[in-house]
Amino acid sequence: MLDFEKAQRMSLTMQVEMNLKSALIIGALKPGARLVTRDLAEQLGTSITPVREALLRLVSSGALQATPAQAFLVPEVSLQRYNEINQIRKKLESMAASAAALLMTEEKLRGLRSHVDAFHDAKAQGDMERALQSNCRFRFHLYDYAEMPTLIALIEQLWVRIGPCFNFLHPLSCEIFKQDRYYDDLLSALEKRDQAESGAAICRAIDQGAAILQRQYVN
Repeated sequence: MLDFEKAQRMSLTMQVEMNLKSALIIGALKPGARLVTRDLAEQLGTSITPVREALLRLVSSGALQATPAQAFLVPEVSLQRYNEINQIRKKLESMAASAAALLMTEEKLRGLRSHVDAFHDAKAQGDMERALQSNCRFRFHLYDYAEMPTLIALIEQLWVRIGPCFNFLHPLSCEIFKQDRYYDDLLSALEKRDQAESGAAICRAIDQGAAILQRQYVN
């Protein structure tokens, strides 16, 4: 017999975990932030149990740290750690972009262009949070088109670990991004279904983002 109560709790746990992952990925939770189970449950309008289970799942994946005081911390990410994760990201994300290029269609490309347009629109309006959200949607829609779920799961784990670094960008104006028209070369490569160039374009995009964030570490 199915345990419906357990299944419902797991569903809530997964929803909470997805919400927390999204917050980590776009830098809504800054490095060193302390997460209290009861407070999160109140904010999300749910009971403590699924929130605690979701937090523990994120601890087991290395996205959060548990503390003796029944709280959880968003880990600090050193510059060395940030650079290490980016090197791994370039390998995995270029693989995903290359695979997606081979399976690209006009309909998929239109969807990707709409996300890039939303990204640039948010930049033009100086809305850093919306720009980061649009950027995330674009990248993960692209990677989904690779049809390699194990690879996507690994990429997501890295984004969850590195995402809190993006909090450094939230107080900044989008002026720092306005001079660059991101992703034109990638969209062109995808349109031609050029696997090698699509992978190379993703690596360039990662390097562009890293150059901006590395300045925040220095400052």
